[in-house]
Amino acid sequence: MPRITVPATSANVGVGYDCLGLALTLYAHFDVERADTLTITGCDEAYAGPDNLFYVSMCYALRTWGIEPFPIRLHIETDVPLARGLGSSSTLVVAGIYAAALLTDRELDRSEAVALATRMEGHPDNVAPAVYGSLVCSFTPAGVSPEGCDNELEPEEPRCILYDVASNLRFVCVIPPYEVRTSEARRVVPKTLALSDAVWQMGRIAGMTRGLETGDAELIAAANDDRLHEPYRRALIPDYDAVRACALEAGASTLWISGSGSTMCAVVSETNTSFCPVSKRVAEALRSRFPGFGVHILSCNATGVKVA
Repeated sequence: MPRITVPATSANVGVGYDCLGLALTLYAHFDVERADTLTITGCDEAYAGPDNLFYVSMCYALRTWGIEPFPIRLHIETDVPLARGLGSSSTLVVAGIYAAALLTDRELDRSEAVALATRMEGHPDNVAPAVYGSLVCSFTPAGVSPEGCDNELEPEEPRCILYDVASNLRFVCVIPPYEVRTSEARRVVPKTLALSDAVWQMGRIAGMTRGLETGDAELIAAANDDRLHEPYRRALIPDYDAVRACALEAGASTLWISGSGSTMCAVVSETNTSFCPVSKRVAEALRSRFPGFGVHILSCNATGVKVA
């Protein structure tokens, strides 16, 4: 069976609320082929039907291309946890779209994949890095709202700006054994912003992208001071303060909330990328302090979705 592999993603990247996203070396794998009846394995039985997001996305892409959907055999193997702020839904959406192309021998370029996935997800911050890899700044053109395209206008492709991420950077992801609901995370974010906070944020987004490109951990830490969402979402993660303090004490440069949470991502700079002693020290400290949490030492994935 052909295999589609999609990386996890960390949206927002601290100060880039709903516009920055980073692909990580944690993966979801999907083995798929045509079949006589729909069969989905490797997930909870509740998700093994026609409302599985992979299959829904595949059918959406097929109908967009004027093709009648058909049953498939799908097996899922994923290390991306559900509802933890690491883009689990985006892995399903992106993989489903690529499966539609794969199983109909259709050429699919990445910009079209992002456009389709954005219409499914509502915004491109997770799906763009899942497709392209690396660090992506994305935004929807005029006439497209975060909830989808205005009825009076034709859908336009999201605009995506790709940045390389320096090889010395590691991202120690800390995954609590509880979720933060996206609806609640969005509810607590204020709907208006003071001009001074907007100016504060714009400069730091530029600093964050430059710091990640160059591997300048000091710049990343200085830029990672958000005023849009993290001050309000921290309260939804009971262990935020303790995790942050533990990570910084062990050698991390800074920490942000991944997506809407509950995962938190500590940024570490390594001088010798072959051994990563600082990352291991940070991870060991977090595992010792929070034994029920998942902890992964990750790098930036630079390739995005793969089909083999």
